[in-house]
Amino acid sequence: MSWYTEFKSSLKSYDVEEIFDIYFYRPLSFLFVKLIYSTNITPNQISAFSMLFGILTGVFFAFGTPQSFVLAGICLLVSNILDCADGQLARLKKNGTGIGRIIDGFIDYVTGFSMFLGIGIGLSVATGDYFYVWLITLAGAASRTFQNMFFDNYRNVYMLNVYNKGNNLDDEFDEFSRLKKVLERTKGRIVEKFLVSIYLKYISVQSGASKDERLDVAPELYKNKNMMLLRAWSWIGSTTHLTAAILAAFLNRIDIYLWITFTLGNLMLLILYIIQKKTLNGLSK
Repeated sequence: MSWYTEFKSSLKSYDVEEIFDIYFYRPLSFLFVKLIYSTNITPNQISAFSMLFGILTGVFFAFGTPQSFVLAGICLLVSNILDCADGQLARLKKNGTGIGRIIDGFIDYVTGFSMFLGIGIGLSVATGDYFYVWLITLAGAASRTFQNMFFDNYRNVYMLNVYNKGNNLDDEFDEFSRLKKVLERTKGRIVEKFLVSIYLKYISVQSGASKDERLDVAPELYKNKNMMLLRAWSWIGSTTHLTAAILAAFLNRIDIYLWITFTLGNLMLLILYIIQKKTLNGLSK
């Protein structure tokens, strides 16, 4: 198997990956995976290091100096590469686990929370204007969260209608309920028990808010009508946000990232939402 073929097999699906992932982060993480492939390093261990660098991102942002912002950007870069690598290693070795999926999602929240907390503290230290700093930091954090949620939702809808790979919440709930029972009969593993319990509550909430968005259209038709639109959605996805934050940190202008997220990001969200709804309505007729 060629490296290119192996690289493609390590991806979730080529047309749903974000642009920066395809051309930058995942090639780098794939090289890292190839280096450690023959070792005993596990995807969960890589995830743990990704979270460590995510937390360090917030710590360095909190110092509020140009030098510490650069270090924060480097840590965020490493964290995202490792966050890509854990899933790629699991797919290549076919040793992914349910706990691994939970940990991977949990790390994204930890890194995001740490980053914005650190930004708020660091900009407050640097400017002395606490009210303005925390106002724009919270606005940026909330905006990024909503933008990522919408992109993830329409990516899942795309996967469901094109590849029949939807998030079946009933199956997920059954799978992790069985895992919870197994863990309850096992001594120790406190962290895994906690994560599974939290994830089951999350699935319950998600089930109440979700609906089946499978359309009665041919997969190829759905793909033709939505592939470019999904690419546009990816520009407000998590990796695009991380890349923008890294560049802003290197330039010591993380405030510009917050403003762009709040203004341009939300404007793009609104425009894409209107186009997406018109596209889906047209397909459902």
